[in-house]
Amino acid sequence: MKKWIYLLLAAWLMLSCSGNEEHTLVLNSEEDIAGLRIATTSGGCYDIELSPRTDIELQRYNSLSDALQALLHGNADLLINDETALNAYICREQGIKPVLRGDKAYPTSFMFQKKDTALANAFNATLARLRANGTYDKIIDYWLNDHYIDADTFPRIPVPTEGEPLRVANVAANAPLAFKSGNEWYGLEMDLLREFANDLNRPLDIRFYDVTAAIMSIKTDKADLLSGGVFITPERLEEFSFGNPYYYFHSTYFAVDRDSKNREQGLAARSKHAVQKNLLAEDRWQFITEGLAETLVITLLAILFGSLLGIVVYRMAESRRRWARSVATVYNGFIAGIPELVLLLVLFYVVFAKSGLPADIVAVIAFAMYFASGAADIYKTSLDAVPHGQTEAGLALGFTPLQTFFHIVFPQAVRHGLPLYKGLCINTLKGTSIVGYIAIQDLTRAGDLIRSRTFDALVPLLAVTIIYFLLVWLIGALFNLTTPKKKVL
Repeated sequence: MKKWIYLLLAAWLMLSCSGNEEHTLVLNSEEDIAGLRIATTSGGCYDIELSPRTDIELQRYNSLSDALQALLHGNADLLINDETALNAYICREQGIKPVLRGDKAYPTSFMFQKKDTALANAFNATLARLRANGTYDKIIDYWLNDHYIDADTFPRIPVPTEGEPLRVANVAANAPLAFKSGNEWYGLEMDLLREFANDLNRPLDIRFYDVTAAIMSIKTDKADLLSGGVFITPERLEEFSFGNPYYYFHSTYFAVDRDSKNREQGLAARSKHAVQKNLLAEDRWQFITEGLAETLVITLLAILFGSLLGIVVYRMAESRRRWARSVATVYNGFIAGIPELVLLLVLFYVVFAKSGLPADIVAVIAFAMYFASGAADIYKTSLDAVPHGQTEAGLALGFTPLQTFFHIVFPQAVRHGLPLYKGLCINTLKGTSIVGYIAIQDLTRAGDLIRSRTFDALVPLLAVTIIYFLLVWLIGALFNLTTPKKKVL
């Protein structure tokens, strides 16, 4: 196994050193980016600002870490993001450097529901208090002047533990705005939120969302506010309320630093450092173990309840009552015609939006519904594969219908159905990788959290890939052990 890991690390390191032929970029203004390939995050202000320009190739990525990988691998010439998004430590580690600061400054604050101006005003009062007593200046200096980079621990402002939580949909997971170390969130915005929670005398409930899902959570009252370096724009003001700006961020263009000493390190040194940074530093391996536990719980519960619901669906499909058969037909048709992600989002943001059900319960319901439809088909296929004469023979021998089923029909049906059932279980396990869209920290999202903190792709993705592979192999091995073997005469 170690051999394969080192081979993959070697391939990644070779790719990270490849790309376009080296050349020096001389940028004096944003007019000089003409003809270049610019990587940015999709849907953000920089995407909107640069979209009208036809003299550049604008590349849109789902996350900052993905955009950075495009830059490092030579797929993009420049990366544009906030001036603090890639701090001095990240630039040194990744071998990049800022080459141009944009002229425009973007006001940044927390986003609230349109109707909840009272909460926005309460934040304004907190911000005014912090400015007046000097706490604001200390927070800004610590986080924006990189004092936190070499700190062994980060300052943590205690917050209340009792009461109605202040629900935060956070879309950033990188320093200095917001990042997770162990089980705690830290960063500039996290300090502001803790001060805000203290003024409200409410505990904090911070969930990491995809941007689109976070906006949906605000609109559907799943969250009270959205954080993560959100710029205040006229378009957003039409849909949401904002607090007063806590800072004005400039855009910055980053390029590969050809003189970086980190790019000259050997394979062994870089591989060892990558493992240390992604898994051992700040106990980031705990993200993986916690995500694995979440994935296993959702998968096992979905299989359990889906199997039981599948019996109901199968019985209805085989019922003599027309209405029962119609319900089963509509149910199977609905499940077959809608993607798992869409069903998950509909259940979370529409059907159970006001129910207060935890996200992981909604995920279990969604995957159990999918599993039930597939299981019902497997039950039918397996039982139909057993000749009806087997049942007649059992009854002729004096068995009751129930005894005939469990002693004669069922064992034969199991032999036909287990391979299909195994495939359904494996697909369910892999399908749970989408639950991060509703702020569940599963195995896949755990890898995303590590990537957003370290901006390395290989080690987190390799760890997640290996774990999924082992889980799939384990499921296959367990089913092989339980599959009845044909007797050789």
